[in-house]
Amino acid sequence: MPPYVIDTSIWIRIWRNHPPDIFVNLWQQLDASIAAMQVRSPEEVLHELDRGTDKIAESLRQRHGLFASLDEALITAVTQVQAACDDLADQEGERNRADPFVVGLGKLLNGTVVTDERPRRNANARRRIRDACDHLHVPWRNWFDFLREVGWQL
Repeated sequence: MPPYVIDTSIWIRIWRNHPPDIFVNLWQQLDASIAAMQVRSPEEVLHELDRGTDKIAESLRQRHGLFASLDEALITAVTQVQAACDDLADQEGERNRADPFVVGLGKLLNGTVVTDERPRRNANARRRIRDACDHLHVPWRNWFDFLREVGWQL
């Protein structure tokens, strides 16, 4: 199985809609995939989650191996993403700061990005993760396509 790079919005969706105390099987499958380095996120996703008020960041921080640190290889990949898609992140605000890191990690790992972001609606709008993935030939899946592809049943 190729590595999957999970976007911030997916972690929020999982946490809100599939709490670990109810969806035990899902979280066991996630934990096994994290341990096998098949599910990853860049550290920048954790920084976005830290700004929330729920306990998702605290819970995910305890899952060792999930968050890829910013090293030279990831810096290079993120730089390439930003050069090709300079409108991907909101440089002025805090929103979408992790997006180039998500796409960059997907590119670096030859992985598949998992996001529920919709593509931009018109050419003048800011790029979204799916737009950048398409532009850079990084495969992506939405949450349900990911679940179907890995064969997990909730």
